[in-house]
Amino acid sequence: LKLKENERKVLDAIRILFNSIDDIEIFNKKAIYLYLREITGLNTKQVVTNLNKMRIKYRFFRSKWDDGEL
Repeated sequence: LKLKENERKVLDAIRILFNSIDDIEIFNKKAIYLYLREITGLNTKQVVTNLNKMRIKYRFFRSKWDDGEL
């Protein structure tokens, strides 16, 4: 995948959160955004913007996968 620097940071932060799920005590939306901000060093708007971009890319990938094109 071709990802911009901030997209890569958010993706890596999500991977870190998924890999350390047993160590996370709070699982609400606000806490997850706080974790993402701390890991990436980005502000909330940047995190949200990059998450939305990744959602769009995932939907495109999923539609191609479901159609058997991948």
